[in-house]
Amino acid sequence: KLLDEASGHFPLPCDTEHVYNRQVLTNNGRTATVYLLQNCFDFGEGDVLLLPDYLCLSVIVAVEEPKVRYRFYHINRDLSIDMPSLYAQLDEHVKGIYLIHYFGVPYELETIQELQTISRERGIPLVEDITQTLLTCVPGRMGFADYIVSSTRKWFPTTDGGILAVRDGAPMREVPLGDPYNEAAYKQLLISFLRDYYDAHPERDLMEYAALEQKANKARYVDLSPRGMTEYSRNIMFHCDLDAIARIRVENYLWLYDRLSAIPQVRILSKPITAGDGCIPFGLVILVEDRDAFHQAMIRKGILGEIQWILPLDYYDPGQDARYLADHNVMLQCDQRYTPADMDKIADTIAAYFA
Repeated sequence: KLLDEASGHFPLPCDTEHVYNRQVLTNNGRTATVYLLQNCFDFGEGDVLLLPDYLCLSVIVAVEEPKVRYRFYHINRDLSIDMPSLYAQLDEHVKGIYLIHYFGVPYELETIQELQTISRERGIPLVEDITQTLLTCVPGRMGFADYIVSSTRKWFPTTDGGILAVRDGAPMREVPLGDPYNEAAYKQLLISFLRDYYDAHPERDLMEYAALEQKANKARYVDLSPRGMTEYSRNIMFHCDLDAIARIRVENYLWLYDRLSAIPQVRILSKPITAGDGCIPFGLVILVEDRDAFHQAMIRKGILGEIQWILPLDYYDPGQDARYLADHNVMLQCDQRYTPADMDKIADTIAAYFA
């Protein structure tokens, strides 16, 4: 299905009840969160936002930009919420709970219902970060919060992109966005072309590209003022075939999952999915001992896995499970650029590494 760009409204698959009728299309997920905290909340002195302790630095940076205080609840090793730790943080100062759905699969229904009860009884708004579940649609388990934020550029061949979606009735002040074009946008455009080049020239050292990508990523943290999404990215996002993207991701995921399940040394963190269950994978995550050596070895073989995430320990002290996840995970890409033959290459390379 092709999208109606004229409406300026991206059809979030999780919005099955069509209750997120206000959207702000920003230049990335961080600025979508900044816009949210600046214009949808009124944090007073001492008020805090609860965050999961398994998260990316970009979330903390976005929360600190408008000078919002925050505290953490724990995420378990199986990516579920440690609900006792969340309850332990609840007091009169908590004015919002930030949730992250991990790697394409939302939380279980029982957890969602408990969170909704907390929100309703204590008057605490919920925020769903669906960056890793943007195309997932499991009714009842997603699209329940007051606000939704997401980075979109991780799903499409775009240089920038983020979304803030606001549930009907939830407060929001509308303010204009800044000029979309800045240093980060241009650097992201550059590495997107370079990635195509390196994919087409496997003889080149992929470590060169990894270094360039790291520089481009740093540029995204320089300017956190909410800017609009570039026309380049809007044009691509609104003319993608979402059904085809979802189908290819699922096919690649299932193929790779089956292959990796046969390698004894590989522990798969990602949850099993089935075609048609509504879960669209962000990537397939494995847990590996001596992860850094494994990650570097894969890059030298032309496989650019991603670490999700290197925790920002300068900002907080995460729980043991979050530390374990951060120290052992590698996310293997299975998006629409690839084919089952590419998944075979990944599996063969990993099998050879452990052999």
